[in-house]
Amino acid sequence: MSSLDEATRRALGKLLRELRKREGLTLSALSQQVGVSQSALSQFESGRTEPSLGTLWSLGRALNASLFDFFAAEPAQTVNVTRTDERTVMVYERARYEAVTRSSKRRMDLFYLYLRPGEGQVREQVPHAGEECGTVLSGQMDVSVGADTYRLGPGDGIWFLSDQPHTFSVVGDEECVSVWADTLPDHSGTAAVHEMGSMFNAQPASTDQSTEPQQ
Repeated sequence: MSSLDEATRRALGKLLRELRKREGLTLSALSQQVGVSQSALSQFESGRTEPSLGTLWSLGRALNASLFDFFAAEPAQTVNVTRTDERTVMVYERARYEAVTRSSKRRMDLFYLYLRPGEGQVREQVPHAGEECGTVLSGQMDVSVGADTYRLGPGDGIWFLSDQPHTFSVVGDEECVSVWADTLPDHSGTAAVHEMGSMFNAQPASTDQSTEPQQ
């Protein structure tokens, strides 16, 4: 079942198509990069269906864009301040992302990750270019990187190369709150991301409204 309304799905599809063309990629080439069939990509671009969170991560990296660029971005700036109630918020099942960095000139993402208790991993394992690191503020979580799993508690941190498939799980019945940073491709030529991404309004972090990409 779709979680995005038709207008948002079509706007997201249009953005995906424009970014793919900007990168000079055919559907076949993009399909090979992200491991999604050409027919599924075509449906995403037409707005008939929407990608899962993991697929959206993979598409963003293949198209030289961040996950958060799909739903909100600020014009390129050398200094950008994001207030608590101005964060870009996305919710996917048990995971809530609150992006702190929003300038389209940035070369890293910084975000809070809130994980609600539940069975299993919060999303499929996804690899992408770059590196990332995170630290737990409260609760406990398992970070799975490749075939290995690392348990983190308050104050613990982890760093890894992001080209290894990775995901997260909550430990226990308490919400886990952590902060993460990961590097991005060069955004110096991505003004188009802001112009099209502005079709998706950032949701205030202080509300329960959020964008929920699902498959």
